[in-house]
Amino acid sequence: MILSKFTLGAVLAATAVLGSAPAWAAGASPFFDAFANVCAVPAADFAAVKSAAETQRWGPTDTKADASMAGVTVADTLALASSVGKTGLVLSAWHGTTKTGVKISDCTVHVQKSDFPAVKEAAVAWLAFPAQEDSPKRAIYRFTDTVGAHHPLTPGEFDAAAAGAGLQILTVSGDADGTVLDLMMIKK
Repeated sequence: MILSKFTLGAVLAATAVLGSAPAWAAGASPFFDAFANVCAVPAADFAAVKSAAETQRWGPTDTKADASMAGVTVADTLALASSVGKTGLVLSAWHGTTKTGVKISDCTVHVQKSDFPAVKEAAVAWLAFPAQEDSPKRAIYRFTDTVGAHHPLTPGEFDAAAAGAGLQILTVSGDADGTVLDLMMIKK
């Protein structure tokens, strides 16, 4: 079988993203697994998120992408829907740049079910460290990827991470209306 240049490029890009991503054991939460497959493993890289969503057959939705951040010019957006069992999921992704050239990308999955404790536990298992900010309704993790592992960051390390592999911020929040997983990547 001969692959076209486009297909070969897409396969190589996906392999590079997946090969450089830290491993995690799926199964702790099917909702986190869905988020990890389209947002976390591709580290919120817009092109890789779009490719992963297409591969996993996320479909159209009437929901608009959550694509606004003060000081960021948004280049592309994406909004798609899927489900896990009978629970609806909505994917929202975007990327853009600031006036100073900082690249920001964001990938969010809204779960139409309140499963915050299980999703939060799955996030801790994936990251291999606890949340830096933790409350009954929200957990925030700030990290970078180094040598195939997630490295938690202190505020003094944010700039160096953004200038290197990237500053990633994972927020898991939940209430009676559902659970939201959001991963933002900041690169200088």
